[in-house]
Amino acid sequence: MKLGGKTVTENNIKPHLSDIYRFNSLTEPLHKHFGSPGSLKNSFKPSMHQRRSMSVQSLRQRTDMKVRSGGPRVDYHCHISITEYSNPENPTLVSVSVEEFLADLDEAGIDVAVVLSDDRTSPAQVAAFIEKAPDRFVGFGHVNPVEAGSDEEVLRQRNELGLFGLKLYPTSEGYRVDDQRAYGAYEAASSIGMPVMFHHAGMPTPRDRLRHSNPALIDEVAASFPELKIVLAHLGYPRVDETLYVARKHRNVWCDISWPYGDVDHPSYLYMLWRDLLTATNLGVISKLVFGTDYPGVRQRPYLDMLMSVNRYAAHEELRIPEASLMAMVDENVKPLLPPEML
Repeated sequence: MKLGGKTVTENNIKPHLSDIYRFNSLTEPLHKHFGSPGSLKNSFKPSMHQRRSMSVQSLRQRTDMKVRSGGPRVDYHCHISITEYSNPENPTLVSVSVEEFLADLDEAGIDVAVVLSDDRTSPAQVAAFIEKAPDRFVGFGHVNPVEAGSDEEVLRQRNELGLFGLKLYPTSEGYRVDDQRAYGAYEAASSIGMPVMFHHAGMPTPRDRLRHSNPALIDEVAASFPELKIVLAHLGYPRVDETLYVARKHRNVWCDISWPYGDVDHPSYLYMLWRDLLTATNLGVISKLVFGTDYPGVRQRPYLDMLMSVNRYAAHEELRIPEASLMAMVDENVKPLLPPEML
């Protein structure tokens, strides 16, 4: 099993992860909804036989879960491969097969995954991938919106490739999201109800410019296209507070919680997540946060366990994130951002 793109075994698992399971009162809601994780060995390094058994069991249970929640449980931020930067000096490429992808979803009790195009995986490759399990995958395409013809390409990716959403990378491709040349692509996406996810975070590489992930630029786009559904990835880190305030201002802006910070295996990660979810609670936008992992860099099951354990850092009862709010990130909050046939 992997968390943060790293192989985790019984011998090298870090103490804070096992500590999570000692907080039974905090993780009990997760166990109730997703099933008990069992021992660390079974949770983090199941055998292939165990994985197949878990997949079958989870498939049998998924219908009941959807009835209870009123909708599917969703990981809204996944890739087929990813460059993992826990150690910026030693980035690692992590890839996943369809079979492993589905097994990880089943192990976590996740019904649907959004699969994103990127510089490693073209929209056509994403379209071919999701065809292998169309009831489990939702595909997002990609354009550079400041390039000529990007508006037509947006429509083509929906009509010819069957991709539901769009993923944009302004920090990597070097453009301002409020550049007027990009507005044709936004208009095209808005006209067909296509959600647009922005990579809205820093990257530990010199060529990726932080100025292109300024929440003030998203503020302009959200105001200019009030019907465009905008998802800001990675909580906008390192500008989380400003990003959450943009979501507060605009009814058409959501944020995902996929891998915002650095080393996902460091104990501070859980604290930082609790802190930012508390800010979202204070601002009244926790209902606009959706669950995402940045899979396969981060696997669904341990990330769900981590999410449901954030209240270990609440020094007072009043500072706890409501457990219902944590669960809603996985299903209820994401409903406006899914294809109707998935609901």
